[in-house]
Amino acid sequence: MSDLPLSVNERKLLHCLLRFYREIGPGATPALKGLDEEAGLERWELSEAVSGLRAKGLIEYWELQPAVRLTPEGLRAVLRLPEEEGA
Repeated sequence: MSDLPLSVNERKLLHCLLRFYREIGPGATPALKGLDEEAGLERWELSEAVSGLRAKGLIEYWELQPAVRLTPEGLRAVLRLPEEEGA
């Protein structure tokens, strides 16, 4: 995978999902409800970040919960990003 351009909000969401991955494990599938606060995003920013990351193949999305999870490509992408400030 080549390095895809990511928005600030997409980066925030990826870092947030990495925290879930590290705390819970590879099966971590956090619900969207409350994820905006966890990632430090407004609700509309979360929606845009989810759409962008999903289109890039970096997260999986379940409509029924709704919830998201890092894909293997998403995990590799977030591990290449600089660490979040204040994390």
